[in-house]
Amino acid sequence: MIIENSVSSNPIVKIDTSKADEFFKNFPKDKVVSYKEYWESIKPQNNEDIFRRYLFSFMSVHTTWKGNVSGYKAIKNFNEWIDNKDLLLEKLKNSGVGLHNNRTEYVWDFKDKFWANPKDYIITTKKYHVKKRDSIIDKIRGLGAAKISFSLEQINPNECRVFCGDTHMLELYGMKKLTYQSKTGLSLYKKMERHWSIQCGKIGVPCYIARCIYWDAKQNKNDSRYWSYIYENDLESDSVDTTIN
Repeated sequence: MIIENSVSSNPIVKIDTSKADEFFKNFPKDKVVSYKEYWESIKPQNNEDIFRRYLFSFMSVHTTWKGNVSGYKAIKNFNEWIDNKDLLLEKLKNSGVGLHNNRTEYVWDFKDKFWANPKDYIITTKKYHVKKRDSIIDKIRGLGAAKISFSLEQINPNECRVFCGDTHMLELYGMKKLTYQSKTGLSLYKKMERHWSIQCGKIGVPCYIARCIYWDAKQNKNDSRYWSYIYENDLESDSVDTTIN
């Protein structure tokens, strides 16, 4: 199926759902239970964990999953640098994740906004997940719709109904790239996101779990632990009363 999108004088842009439809037609349902149980077991338990999921997303921009992991490991113990911007820069630079100047500026800006009101950056209702994601876009520098969605996916892996349209997902929908910041691009992104959500609903699989299964298969992996192991042993925070309410 071809879904078209056009805005005034801009040329028509299309997404092709045929490959995604084929994926869902042959979806490996035998993997769902283990994926759901695993991601539930490493689900954030407090605001520190949630903050770390955003840190991981900041590290995921324009890098490989290995670079992503390296950058995250360097800064996950954020109490070490939370009041020292130069140290944050040094840690990112030494990690080899790349774009360390930009990442430093974006993370430094975000940490003040997040800790001022963490609930602004999480999904707290069973509905309106896309609307919540969109409300976060204007609050964060350095993360667009895809990477904010990635954060929310990891925070609520079995409930979240937004979609991280990364490179692999764009290719699945017949696109090489998409400018999410434009009105046309965001509209097209939401069409792709809605198609994914509907297909997941038809087979009763959480959106993020289906995406993990697809993404991991693209990496020739049987599960997500080649990168998600970083959450399994995250240090507990020293902060007081940060449990999610």
